[in-house]
This record gives sequence, structure tokens and C-alpha cells, in this order.
Amino acid sequence: MITPSIADLDELVLLCRDERARSYITEAVNCYRSGAFRAAIVATWVAVCFDIIDKLRELNLSGDKGAEKIVDGIDKARSTNDFASSLKFERELLNIARDQFEFISHLEHIDLDRLQQDRNRCAHPSLQSDDQAFLASAELARLHIRSAVTHLLQHPPAQGKYALERLIHEVNSEYFPDDITKATSSLSSGPLKRPRETLVRNFIVVLLKQALAADTKWKSRLRTYVALSAVKTLHSSIFERTIQEKLSHLFRAIEDKNLCNAILLLKKINDCWFQLDASIQHKIESYVADLPANNLENLDFLLTFLPLKSHAQIRLGNTTEKELRETPFCSLPNEVADKLIAIYLSSSNYAQANLCAQQIINNASDFSAEQQLKIIEGISKNSQVSCSVEVGSVIYKLRQTNKIQSHEFDSALSTNELAKYVTVTQSELSQF
Repeated sequence: MITPSIADLDELVLLCRDERARSYITEAVNCYRSGAFRAAIVATWVAVCFDIIDKLRELNLSGDKGAEKIVDGIDKARSTNDFASSLKFERELLNIARDQFEFISHLEHIDLDRLQQDRNRCAHPSLQSDDQAFLASAELARLHIRSAVTHLLQHPPAQGKYALERLIHEVNSEYFPDDITKATSSLSSGPLKRPRETLVRNFIVVLLKQALAADTKWKSRLRTYVALSAVKTLHSSIFERTIQEKLSHLFRAIEDKNLCNAILLLKKINDCWFQLDASIQHKIESYVADLPANNLENLDFLLTFLPLKSHAQIRLGNTTEKELRETPFCSLPNEVADKLIAIYLSSSNYAQANLCAQQIINNASDFSAEQQLKIIEGISKNSQVSCSVEVGSVIYKLRQTNKIQSHEFDSALSTNELAKYVTVTQSELSQF
């Protein structure tokens, strides 16, 4: 028979969330080490009882009315020496922990219920036969110690619905950090410090639904993205499993008109794309290739996102000057800039050239030196552009960006038959 190592027991003790929990289980470990296995089981049950009561008192201090009622009953029974009520409470303790406060799951309840039964067999003078009391084995004692720590003593009081509501309330607060590092620090000190996997999974699913919902306000959506990134940092393996299992289902439920929220999630949370079912990927590809005009600002991301880049390029190829003019790009993507230049230089009349020129002027600082030279060269090749009213303002605005040295800029103008704009001033533009 292999005897469990002392180091393993020490590690179990260290897992306990606070000094009181550690002191409870240390007594059981000491009994185990001395070979008093029945005493170890009894001490472990005592540790479980006190830990649940401590958790109820913590919830009472935080304002939980259910916990307040139970704590008041405990204190009343103690002050009046009401042993019948105390014994009744002990018998119902595990059910209260499971059903009312979700300190433990149904499976964990089974393990701890076995501990309670074995404690009764060890502590009460019941005999297996006429002359033999119940003998607890080392393996049984150690199993109960492990169950007590991993199922209960290492966890904070809030692990079920209460903990989930607390986390959601924290994320939805106006004062939740918008920085991933700060958000990670904030969440790591609460219920997510040593959570059960079910709590993390449920929290992730709620955040995903909130991120994808059509009615989520923009600031709240940003906080949700930060919270998701923080959870990914804290519990990466659980995050990946949950994304793999739930994301396709959540994406499938999104209405077509709200698919832009799916694009935003792909932008904010890395690697989500590869967790989607092929059918969902195909749907998003089709959506991007025919991206609605009011979502064209997402081209900034889509043109850099390799899985969807080719489909974004298809949509960009079909983009009109009006759509580009009405799209509020924070910074003009390089490929979008090329498209805008192409539209401007292919203007078929003065009105179109002047209208498109305003876009060129507004985004002048986004054009590279190479793109500016391309504009200068293209102007001379299209009379509808070169003779338009706004062409002088376009050239002047490009010069102001200082992307090209002044003498090189003037040389390009002269080479392309635009010498009259060499070193022209703003006040002189009205002469052309």
C-alpha cells in the first residue's frame, strides 16, 4: 500500500483561503499523521462545519438576507443552549450550502455527505459487530481531508449565483477599469481568485452575450471586452474551452443586422475566429464581402485580419466615393486610401472631382509620400481633376503634411505640368 506523502497534505493545507480555514484542517492533518484516522475524519467534519458557518457570517456582513437569517438562528441556539436546533442545523448544513448559497455543487455534496456519514460512524459508539468498532483507513481519512479542502475550504463564500451577480455588477459599473492590466488586478481579488470552473464559465458566457447584444451601449461594450480579456489572462484554459464550446452557438443566434457586433468581438478578443464552426465562418465571410455601408469603418480592422482580408478587399473594391465620404474612419487604412485616390483620379466631371477633393483634403495626413506622388502624377493625366476648382487646395494640403521635402514636392509638380502650384500660398489659391 502506498502511503500518501506528507508534502501533499502540506499543499492541501496551503490551499485554504484564510488562516481560520487552515487552522481547522491542520488539526485533521495532525491526527492523520499520528495514525488517528477516526479522529482525523471527525476533525475534518468540524473544519467543514466551521468553514460553512464562517462563510455565512461573511455573507451576512455583506448584506445577504438569507445568510443573516441563518446566522441569527445559529447565535440564538448557541445563547440558549438549544442543542436540538444545533443538531438539526448540522444535519441540514450541507443541503443549505448546496441549495441556498451554492458553496458546493451537487457532486461535491455527495463527497461531503459521505464525510458526514463517516464522521458519525467514527464519533458515535456504534459497532460493526459485537466487539469491533468502525475502523477508518488512512486512505479514507486522506480522501475526506482532500475533499474538504478542494470542495470547500479553498474557496471564498461567493461561488454560485451570488458570485456571478457580483462580478456582473462590478463589470457594469461606470468605474470598472478600461485598462486590461487594472481590470485583471481588480477581478483577481474577488470571486475569481480561486473560483470553481462553473463560475468562470458562466461569467464568460454572460460577458459574451452582453458583448454581442444589440442594445448594449458602447461604453458598456468596451468594459465587457476588457473584462473578457482579463478573464482570459486569469483563467486561460477555462476561457479557451468555454469559447470553443459556446461561441459558435452564440454567433448563430445573432440577427444579420447585428453581425457588426460579432466583428467587434473578433477584433477585441484574439483567436476567437478559429473557435467558430465552419458554417459560422462562411456566414461572416459573406457578411464582410457585402458589408453594410454603415459598418464600413470596420474595414480598418478587417483589411488586417487575415481570415477575412480577401473578403474585405472585395467589399472595398465595390465601395463608392459617397460611402467613403460618409464613413468616419479614425485613421484611413492604407488600402482604403488607395481606393479613395483611385476614385479621385478617375473623376469623370468637375463636380465629382471637387466633391472627392474634400475627402483627399480631410485625409491628407493619412497619405504616405508614395501616395502623394501618385496623386500629383494622376492629377496631370485627368483634365477633369487638373482643371477642377479644388485641385489647388488638394496640392496645398498635401504639401502641408511635410511627408515630402519641399524641393522634391516642387520637382514632382514641375515634372507633371503643375509648375504653377510650386510654393503657392493659401491666399494665392483663389487666383487659379
